[in-house]
Amino acid sequence: MTGLASWILPVLELVGVILFAILLVSLLVTGLLRVLRRLSDSRAAPSWRLLLALRILVGFRDERPGRLRAWIPVSGQNFIAMVGTAIGVWALIVVLSVMGGFEADLKGKIVRHTPSITVEPTRAAEDPNSAALVKRLADDLASTPRAVASEAYVEGEAMLTSPTNMSPGMVIRGLSDAGALERLWLLPTTTTMGLRGLYDPVRLISDREMGFRRGPMARTGESQNAADTPEEVMPVIGADAGRSGRVLPGILLGEELGRSLAVGTGDEIIAVIPDGDVGPMGVRPRTRTYRVAGTFVSGLYEHDLKTAYVSLDEARELFLLGAPNLVAVMLDDVDGLGPAETAVRAMVARDPGATVRTVAQANRSLFSALLIEKIAMFLVLGLVILVAAFNVFGSLVLITMEKSRDVAVLRSLGATRGGVRAVFLGLGMIIGTVGTGAGLLLGLGTCAYIAWAGIRLPTEYYLRELPVQVRMVEVLLVAVAALGAALLATIYPASSVARPSPSEGLRND
Repeated sequence: MTGLASWILPVLELVGVILFAILLVSLLVTGLLRVLRRLSDSRAAPSWRLLLALRILVGFRDERPGRLRAWIPVSGQNFIAMVGTAIGVWALIVVLSVMGGFEADLKGKIVRHTPSITVEPTRAAEDPNSAALVKRLADDLASTPRAVASEAYVEGEAMLTSPTNMSPGMVIRGLSDAGALERLWLLPTTTTMGLRGLYDPVRLISDREMGFRRGPMARTGESQNAADTPEEVMPVIGADAGRSGRVLPGILLGEELGRSLAVGTGDEIIAVIPDGDVGPMGVRPRTRTYRVAGTFVSGLYEHDLKTAYVSLDEARELFLLGAPNLVAVMLDDVDGLGPAETAVRAMVARDPGATVRTVAQANRSLFSALLIEKIAMFLVLGLVILVAAFNVFGSLVLITMEKSRDVAVLRSLGATRGGVRAVFLGLGMIIGTVGTGAGLLLGLGTCAYIAWAGIRLPTEYYLRELPVQVRMVEVLLVAVAALGAALLATIYPASSVARPSPSEGLRND
């Protein structure tokens, strides 16, 4: 019984949300229709065709009007078509904006913690002056358009092991102390103590390893009883002093990586490098012990699980490099990636061994998946607008059948086929405009409420609040799609009603 109740409650909540959405859309559409009715009564339309279309739409009279029918000044078919169009536009705008917020958040995190453009000077490794060559290349790339930083760093693949676990294949980066990359990548994501321990490993040594421990210290003229003597730090004389001064290089781990290895600040881990030393049995892995200086939180799960940072000199020693093997160019806006890539390729053209890679190329599959997902969502939710367009089509077909005699009279008074066609095209466009306008108001209002209210998300999403980003291009695309569907649904009824001659329309009268 408990399982059945847990299944029924979410269904009832969903049904309640749907009914509330339909009621809200209906109220807004009704309000817009009543405004149009006042416009029709005041005869303020710019042309007789639009005025006649308004009279046909909002001048509907039921033979047995109830309270609801008296309040809604249109036929049921037209009202359903408007409500359906409004719901489709509303859903499309909200979903696309929320997906745009997730996309912007994910791309922003990737761009903030990945070089916008990465240059690998492969030939520099063979030059005895490789460090000077890499530094000169980094200085030259600083003039890249829209670049905020250009700095050399070390990056290599490794594995980390702890007493309890082993990490998957990961990347260790080596950064310069107080450099631009440290300011962009580490300062916003970690603590000051972690950065100090990274570049000054002595700070990571505990009192016990330094040769100090808590113990009683005598005070002059007082009892030596441990019960009434405060404990103070004093040097240890004996076996424990053998570990004094054991300084290990510091390493900064991603939060997920630290959780996976079950280590914290001050714990020791071992880095394993596959390309190690050559021994009697061939190439053997090289290992080095580190002390955890702290963790960082980038907000990107994969980055926090597979990235660690050490100092630049330590990374060069770890990977046996004479100079940094990569140069990172960070841009102020990834939208300027195209011109910046062209400029970087022109600068490194004199070094045929250098390779250039952009953040878009490195994450092409992810960015393509996000785009395809958004297009698929647009097409799926666009079916709601398509269904509403079929309602517009059916409603106009019924109107043309009911108004055939009135159209014949209008034609006999001198109206042309084009004029009659324009009347019914205007009628369909009014239906589409009312539905689209109501959907736009509700969609933009919902997005504004989401941004203002800050809807909390579970921690598994790596986001504190539901992100939303309204892009006017997408809003205009949705509005054009809704109006275009209404126009297409109107073409056939408008053409068919203007085709018969006045005599055919009045034959049975």
